[in-house]
Amino acid sequence: GEPASRRENMEPKLLILIILQFGISTQHWCGYQPKWQSRQVQSYDYNYEREEIILHDKTLTYMVNDRLSSNSSTGLNLQTGIFTAPIKKDGYLVTLTAQLVSPRQTEMFSYAQLFILKNGNLESLQNYLLVEMGKVGDLRVEVNMDKGDTLQVFVGHHVESKNIYGGSGTIQRYDGFNLESVRFCIF
Repeated sequence: GEPASRRENMEPKLLILIILQFGISTQHWCGYQPKWQSRQVQSYDYNYEREEIILHDKTLTYMVNDRLSSNSSTGLNLQTGIFTAPIKKDGYLVTLTAQLVSPRQTEMFSYAQLFILKNGNLESLQNYLLVEMGKVGDLRVEVNMDKGDTLQVFVGHHVESKNIYGGSGTIQRYDGFNLESVRFCIF
């Protein structure tokens, strides 16, 4: 057989290799957005007003100081919402979940569209998630990526208020319809 000293020297190297492989294969990144909405700002007269921000046709961003979000120096940038693949990998597992909140005071209906874009492009209709009110939207896909490729969640249609126009010219505004509990993970 092998000399005992050579085998003893080989065992720690093999253990380190296994640990490194396990650590690399379990690396993951997640972003969490509790509520995708306009910000409320306090005006000079201490009333709160909505700062109108377009919430559609843009990349979703995530909470930075939140225990449900995780990133590293390579991976998911929470401020920009863009994931950059640190290594080439066939089959990154990507999950996206979201819900749409209904205002309590109305029976009105809305929806939101979320797209997972690779390098800024929609590569497949499998990367499209329709988020309906009263349901949790759930998307699970595998994406092949080269080192440096990017993924992002692009918000298509989304509104946070709707108006009802009365016969006498009155307008009733209903706020709500916000995307909530959005979680984007890459494994």
